[in-house]
Amino acid sequence: MTRMARIGLNFDLRDLDGAPYPATRLLGRPTVLVLLRHLGCLFCQEHLSRLRDHDQEIAGAGGRVAVVSFAGPEHVRRFALALGHPYLWLSDPERSCYRALGVGRGGALNPFSFTDLWRNAYSTLRGQPWIPQQADLWQLGADFVFDADGQLTLAYRCRSSHDRPSSETVLEAFRKAARPARTRAPR
Repeated sequence: MTRMARIGLNFDLRDLDGAPYPATRLLGRPTVLVLLRHLGCLFCQEHLSRLRDHDQEIAGAGGRVAVVSFAGPEHVRRFALALGHPYLWLSDPERSCYRALGVGRGGALNPFSFTDLWRNAYSTLRGQPWIPQQADLWQLGADFVFDADGQLTLAYRCRSSHDRPSSETVLEAFRKAARPARTRAPR
């Protein structure tokens, strides 16, 4: 098994009230950290919905899902309430988290790939039109899973707007992170 590094959490986020939230507060329990592309990203919303299917298992293992957006705290609050997902929602308007964790940006045509255009058209035909929530459609997302001490079991940086790990991949990494230290592979 490949040994992964510890996640670097040397940056501050904002809670939904706008108060500083040091990222080191994410330590202490197994965590699925989801960095969104932008709030209107249909692929990100679908990803969060698929993860929600595993809420009970994650909570039962003492874990959590934390979601970060580069939108301002008030915008993230409204969005989180509208979606109704029981996650820890955080804001990173300075994108310090994105930079620190090496999450890049897509190319000029990234949000206009055939897959994106088809998905947006299909969603609109189903009565759920895609409405951009932020002006930056080129920011890419990522998923990180780490144990209580920050040892990574998954570091997935998206390569395109529609690229996300499967919920099964995320859950498998979470199960590794949630194992008691004595049953994990040596570091």
